[in-house]
Amino acid sequence: MTAYVVAGLSQAKAAGVQVNQQAIDKGAAWVQKHFAEDSKLAADLRAYMAYSTGNVAHLAQVYDQRAKLSPYGMALLGLGLEQAKDARAAEIAGFLEGGAQQDQEQAWWPATRDPMLDFSMDVTPEATAYVVKLLSHQRKDSPLLPKAALWLMNHRNEGYWWSSTKQTAMVIYGLTDFLKTTNELNSNLNVTVSVNGAPAVTQMGDITLDETKLQPGVNHIHITTSLPPSGGQGRLYYSTRAEYYSTDEKLQKNGTVSLNILRDYFKLVPAKDGDKIVYDGVPWNGPVVSGDILAVRLTVTGSEWKYLMIEDPIPAGTEFVERDNIFQLREKPPWWTYLFTRRELHDDRMTIFETRFPQGQEQYFYLLKVVNPGTFRVSPARVGPMYQTDIMATTESRRLEVK
Repeated sequence: MTAYVVAGLSQAKAAGVQVNQQAIDKGAAWVQKHFAEDSKLAADLRAYMAYSTGNVAHLAQVYDQRAKLSPYGMALLGLGLEQAKDARAAEIAGFLEGGAQQDQEQAWWPATRDPMLDFSMDVTPEATAYVVKLLSHQRKDSPLLPKAALWLMNHRNEGYWWSSTKQTAMVIYGLTDFLKTTNELNSNLNVTVSVNGAPAVTQMGDITLDETKLQPGVNHIHITTSLPPSGGQGRLYYSTRAEYYSTDEKLQKNGTVSLNILRDYFKLVPAKDGDKIVYDGVPWNGPVVSGDILAVRLTVTGSEWKYLMIEDPIPAGTEFVERDNIFQLREKPPWWTYLFTRRELHDDRMTIFETRFPQGQEQYFYLLKVVNPGTFRVSPARVGPMYQTDIMATTESRRLEVK
């Protein structure tokens, strides 16, 4: 992560942003120290560290061990050599050009481990974007560049972004130089979207189709482009996504041995202990009334994880008790603790973060105050590593009746 910050600050300064040079120097010194002391670091991570600092000796070491690098690490090495004005950057670009995976329309460079966060996941979009950045400098006329750009645009998550904010930033950073060389941002294409044979929209940018233009069953959507009579240029990238809501129970209570989550509710019942008011936590089962206090217990079990995030939607008729430490329990259960990295109380959900989740079981809690009468559906709680969005576990949904 320090290498990531050093690289970002250095790039910001090169772009004209005012940055504290001392912060860059101290961060770079830390990265270089750990690079030199730990030769067992993953090869791609060492490539990222050398790239972030531009240390010539470290880049040379990574080059000598380049056989261990994935395409992601190789692209980082090439960019680092390029910054150091080392002619071997062209050699790396040629190697990557020859190792592309491709079909008739697309090209990509697979990678299955994140060199910065140091865990296994599909980072092919990031690897491909960094290769695109290098080739945009070293092989501007490479036929792989437009094919790689198309692959990246076709592999956005839900049409707008990639799998995380980090991956989205990395891809945009990699594509920037390609856009500069192709001038694609100055397109003057006309785009028409037809639904079931009838033109629906003629515009660029986000297009939202009114459901009244759709019919039950199969719908046919056609996208056509044209240039103005005076001529022009441009290339169309497009993606589609659909939003819908389901009450299908099969979409709920999902988990595995490696990651699972349970949610339980307890009602805090007041009692007197001498002159003090104390509370007993009683498992909740049935209706509640306005003013009741509920304790929500979240139990997460699984393997070791990094950057775990738990999100628990709260019922519409409740609100958070922010000062939950003022409630004294007669017998405090073992899960009544505050062992987490960070938690956030949003209007509609509790969010809990764990930087490192140890293998085994951890429990978390928070308090809700019942406010409004009615019957409310409580959406499932969910847990998953923030940067591995294909992994997630959920609880069942619940109903809360407030009399």
